[in-house]
Amino acid sequence: MVAAANDTVAGLQGLIDAAEGRVPADTLFVNAQIVDVYGQRVAPGRVAVKDGVIVGVLFDDRDADVPDYPATTVVDCTGRFLAPGFIDGHLHIESSNIRPAEYARMALARGTTTAIADSHEIVNVAGLTGLSFMIADARRAPLSIKFMMPSCVPALPDEQAGADVTAADMRAFMDEHPGEIFGLGEMMNTPGVFAADEETCARIDTARQTVSGLVDGHAPLVAGRDLNAYAAAGVIADHECTNPAEALDKLSRGMFIMLREGTCSHDLAQLAPLVLENLARARRCCFATDDRAPSDALQMGMIDNACRMAVAAGIDPVVAVSMGTLSTAECFGLDHGPADALERRGAIAPGKRADLLILDDLTFAEAPHQVYAAGALVAEDGRFVGEVAPASGQVAELEQALRGSVQLPELSTEVFSYAFRPGEAVIDVVPGNAITGCVRPETDGGLRRIMLIERHGRAVAAQQAGADGDGAAGTGLVGRHIGRGWVRGFTIEGGAIASTVGHDSHNVCVVGDNPRDMQVAVEALGEGGFVLARGGEVVARLDLPLGGLMSDRPAGEVAAEHDAFIAAARAAGIEPPLDPVMGMIFLPLPVIPALRIRPEGMFDTVRYEYAS
Repeated sequence: MVAAANDTVAGLQGLIDAAEGRVPADTLFVNAQIVDVYGQRVAPGRVAVKDGVIVGVLFDDRDADVPDYPATTVVDCTGRFLAPGFIDGHLHIESSNIRPAEYARMALARGTTTAIADSHEIVNVAGLTGLSFMIADARRAPLSIKFMMPSCVPALPDEQAGADVTAADMRAFMDEHPGEIFGLGEMMNTPGVFAADEETCARIDTARQTVSGLVDGHAPLVAGRDLNAYAAAGVIADHECTNPAEALDKLSRGMFIMLREGTCSHDLAQLAPLVLENLARARRCCFATDDRAPSDALQMGMIDNACRMAVAAGIDPVVAVSMGTLSTAECFGLDHGPADALERRGAIAPGKRADLLILDDLTFAEAPHQVYAAGALVAEDGRFVGEVAPASGQVAELEQALRGSVQLPELSTEVFSYAFRPGEAVIDVVPGNAITGCVRPETDGGLRRIMLIERHGRAVAAQQAGADGDGAAGTGLVGRHIGRGWVRGFTIEGGAIASTVGHDSHNVCVVGDNPRDMQVAVEALGEGGFVLARGGEVVARLDLPLGGLMSDRPAGEVAAEHDAFIAAARAAGIEPPLDPVMGMIFLPLPVIPALRIRPEGMFDTVRYEYAS
């Protein structure tokens, strides 16, 4: 644990003494090509670190005559680039299917040293107990994770989630966990904001009780007076823009824009012209992964991947680094101010946290050569070398509370067998994008069945109360706790995929081309995860027993199992660019246009009404 650098007068004196060279630094980096995100340049120089904080930066062009800082350890960068650690502006750790301590290993190996994490996935399943687990587990690892308070649990007031967290619940949690909640997570209930709904406004007001006082956003295609209302409510950023015009509309109203590059949503290439048209906008644009599969993170990277794509799109590498570091720090107020020096970050400058990357080049083609978190070496050449503490009794207890979250009713084959109605609303999948379309075909050619089954206990209770009557098991739940419909563009052949991951309420979603495999896949889910069934047999699975969202195994093992599942799904006809996992889990999300499936049926998210 790094001691606070300047939380007392003595600490401040020690920081100044180190900056003046009166006391030795812990580490001195020499022969470095410093990526100066303030000066927007690369300049040779030296950097000194003491107690996890940068205390000195000497640029060779102006400070050549200044002696090296005395230091316990000298790191020769041998002409490599020294850059600030990356900051992920918005993500859901659960969507990587691994717990926070494992996520930290993976993120640090790719150069992400700070993550702004919204844990609304696990909170939608397990309530604020889920958030307690995420915070406690994250403490075990050296990644700096800033946890946001989920603002919309459930995503819409009438969603059938596993929890309902009110503004009063949020305040009570923060009273019990002082200083552990950084800000308010993405405000997805845009209709509640537009209507000035009292509970929605009360939730926004809870941001005052957080460390930063900030509110993150989620506002796809919001414009005009609605956008004015959203920005006026104090929302600072949006990661849902899919075209430059939409992004500029929000940027011009004072919001930061996050160029998202995840596994399902690939928005960076489309949004890059926003920056290329005027480089001054880069200061208000940053990067986010949102949802990133473990295999993608390990193989292609995270924010480093976003930097690589930005450079490929024509953005200068130093600008790209700035967007992945300083811009995000400025968005969340982490770059300056009265906070302890260990909290200030986003640049290589005195008085900033020593989150540092040694890079072979600025192409971002490979993982960083070395990664330092608060001055400590934590990763080398894509391999985590830091320390993760053993799980405490508290962590083990909280982890146990997340198990056994999948409660499914009895389901007969009849539930999965239903006819197509010509002209009915059908989800139109848009590969590489969380947004969907809505079509009304006259035949079922090329379509697949899609169902959403409530899994938090309501369906079980209704069935026990006699909802099925004299009908087959589960038939009395259709339209109440089992939604049924059709999807176009999810091209599975001779099989079905079922999942307990379905944003944001995480009910069981199943897509298939025949009722038998759909039933087999659902019945094989166990404690949660993904199941692929073909020919009446389970052919691939990814087990996620923690809330039906996360594995209890190492990231590498989860990534290997994820890759095997993807390969099996490809063999079943799901072709790129559609991702068989990430492309499916957004189909129930009712806060992104245009058509989604809910436990009651097909839902038009533009009109906020059920589609006929």
